[in-house]
Parts: sequence; structure tokens; C-alpha cells
Amino acid sequence: MTLLNNTNDGLHSELIVLFRAIAFFNSITYEDLLNFCLPKIMGENDDAVKIRLRGSLNNWIKLGLFKRNDDNVELNDRFGKIKKSDIDSYTNELSNIALEFVCLPKNAIPIWDEANNQGPSGDFVRAASWLLAQDIYTFPTKWEDVESMAARQSMMQSPIIQNDFRWGNLRFWMRYFGLATGESSSFKIDPTSAIKSQLKSIFGTNKELPAKDFLISLSNKLPILDFGEYRKEVEKNLNDSVWRRLNSNELSQSISFGLRRLELKGAIQLRGKSDTGSSYRLIGSGHRQWAGFESVVWDKKNES
Repeated sequence: MTLLNNTNDGLHSELIVLFRAIAFFNSITYEDLLNFCLPKIMGENDDAVKIRLRGSLNNWIKLGLFKRNDDNVELNDRFGKIKKSDIDSYTNELSNIALEFVCLPKNAIPIWDEANNQGPSGDFVRAASWLLAQDIYTFPTKWEDVESMAARQSMMQSPIIQNDFRWGNLRFWMRYFGLATGESSSFKIDPTSAIKSQLKSIFGTNKELPAKDFLISLSNKLPILDFGEYRKEVEKNLNDSVWRRLNSNELSQSISFGLRRLELKGAIQLRGKSDTGSSYRLIGSGHRQWAGFESVVWDKKNES
């Protein structure tokens, strides 16, 4: 199974329930975990609920967020031993942490369907990379239009998004991971939250970073964004006659939108000019240039 082909693997609601239960017990047997997380009052779809919960658990064990220690299930070692009083705060960060696991090379590569041998999150990083490279102001919301656009742009035999079912799951996961907003009819590509989640680890003890250093660090953490390895892999297989390739110092509309929103909220400042060799340019609606910047300043006090 892959992240988007999850008929029986559930979505983020199952992930959250499983995470909180494992964090509470620290270590719990596989079957006890499933029994604990199942609703106490079941209805007509009780078998389907069990199947989705089990599928979700197996999927996130495969992705490495959870680990199986003999018959017990535990959180990945990066969490350490979580205090019960901290479970809520970790739950709030779960979407950011889960996205990092989804983007790990061992899970994402190969991103194209090579004899059904793609990584367990390969279909997600491929589709998300493609969406984040699009014109976010004119991107369609209906599957038929999305499918047609992807077919025209792609030079690969394997489809970027395989069917309308995976298109629906892609939108669910992108919203949860902070890469999009809106419901089906108002879906909007918007990586603001995902970018914001990485600011602390990117800046560390620094307050200001050169624009290039900031963007490369961000792309290393989230390779589906501009300059990231997955993004470059998808972009090199797009047809320039129907997709606008950016100049080397231009940023995609998606990351431009996210950075501009963060600046307006006071979380960052984009400093510098647009006409210097070390600057990058934000691109807005109609591919017009918004502004250029040479460095990024992090204002931790205004991050929230």
C-alpha cells in the first residue's frame, strides 16, 4: 500500500488516535492497541473501521513513525518517553513530524511507479510536488480538469495522480500536512503552515540567514518544495510547452504565497532588493513579480 492508495488504511484521524494511545502507554501490544482505539459502540460499518485502523497502524509502522518491538508497538525513538501532560502538544506537532517521515528517501523513493515498486509515500510526494509547482491562482478543483492538466504536462508513462480516489486522499493529506487549505470546492495550494513548522530548526540560534541558505535548508527538510530533490525530479519530467518553467532566481507561486503570508503575520522579514545577483523573487498572480529578497529574518516572538 502507498499513502494515497489507502482504501483500508484510513486518514489522519486514525493516525492521531493511534499516536495518542501509544504515547499514553509508551509501549502496548499490537492487538491491545487496536482494541483500545476501537469505538466502544460500533455500528453497521464496524468491520470497515477495524480494517482501516489496522491498515493505518501497519502503514505508519512501515513509514517509521511507529515501531514494532516484538509484539509491542512504540513510538519512533526520536520522541523519547513522552510525559502524559505533553501528549496534547505533541499531537499539535504530529502533522509536521509525520510529513518529515513521509519525505524520508527510504519512504519516498522511487517516486514513480516502477513495476509497482514505488516507495510507500512515493505517490504522495510525486503528486504534492506537482501541485506545488502549479499556478495556484488558476489551479482547478474538479478531478476531470486536474487529470487533464496532469496528462498534458507529464512526459512520463505513469500518471502523476492515478485516479479521482487518490485525488481526494491527496487533498486530505495536503491539508493535514499544512500544504493546502479549503474544502473540495475551495481547495487552495498553500504551504504556509508547513514552511512555518520548519523555521525553528532552520534558523536554530541564528536570527538572519542569506536567502539561498534559507531556501536550500527548507528544501532539504521538505523536498517537495522549490529546489527539493523530489520537486526537481517531477519538474524535469514536465513539458515546457504547457507548463511555465521558472528562472533560476524565481520562486514558485506556492512558496511565494507562503513566505508572503508569514511576512505579513510577522513571523519573518524578507530583506533586500530584487535586482542583485544573490536575490530571489516572489511570484504572484499572473506570474507578476511581487518583490525580491536577499535574506530572511526570523522573528520568534511573532511566529505564532
